[in-house]
Amino acid sequence: MTFMPLKNVNKISDCMKNVKFFLAVAAGMIIYAVAFHATSCTREDAVVAAIEPPVYQYATDTVSSSSGWNFDKTHSNVMWETPYKGVASMLTGRFNTFNTTVNFRADHPELTSFSGFVVLSTVNTGEPGRDGGCLLTTFGTATISDTARLTSKKVEFDGKGAYVATADLNFHGVTKEVKVALSYSGKTLIPGTAPYYVAGLTGKFEFNAISDFALVSTNIADGVVVTMNMLFRHPI
Repeated sequence: MTFMPLKNVNKISDCMKNVKFFLAVAAGMIIYAVAFHATSCTREDAVVAAIEPPVYQYATDTVSSSSGWNFDKTHSNVMWETPYKGVASMLTGRFNTFNTTVNFRADHPELTSFSGFVVLSTVNTGEPGRDGGCLLTTFGTATISDTARLTSKKVEFDGKGAYVATADLNFHGVTKEVKVALSYSGKTLIPGTAPYYVAGLTGKFEFNAISDFALVSTNIADGVVVTMNMLFRHPI
């Protein structure tokens, strides 16, 4: 009979201990992974609590043309944009002559109203030949009307901290209803020797110039986006 040396027996014993240790660690990792998966994953049949929308805090300011707020045209603008040919880079422009009146109640949109106009022949795209030529022909300023008007009919909270207005757009001899996304910047005091408050209103809407307002053009897309940035001042 041949006996294994004692040191070899000890080596085998140590190896067995290491194997048992690694097996125990592996088993522990598997159990942890299963338990973590079970607690971290949402089952398809689990009941998920409804997510409540945030409660937005609206200001209580009043910005009204009839209560001392003056329209600051110098720091306001009316911009428009549409893709050239309906597929190419954005064609942009502004109007040099425009005006607006507003009666804005931040916490009572049902009491809010506004109206404004632009003179179409004062269009400015940065290209005089285009402004005085094909663009004015498209607008119909000579034969139809040189003025486009926007008049609100209803203003409501939009549930996202801003407002949505329903307004009539009169353009190119046609009147259509549009939805205007309206936001209020808040009232800010401008200090100085003659301090005053400023407040801003921004309105943005889209209309179908060709299909709804009968523009005849191969240079613009049907959809035209108009953005109105209006600033008002109130002396102290």
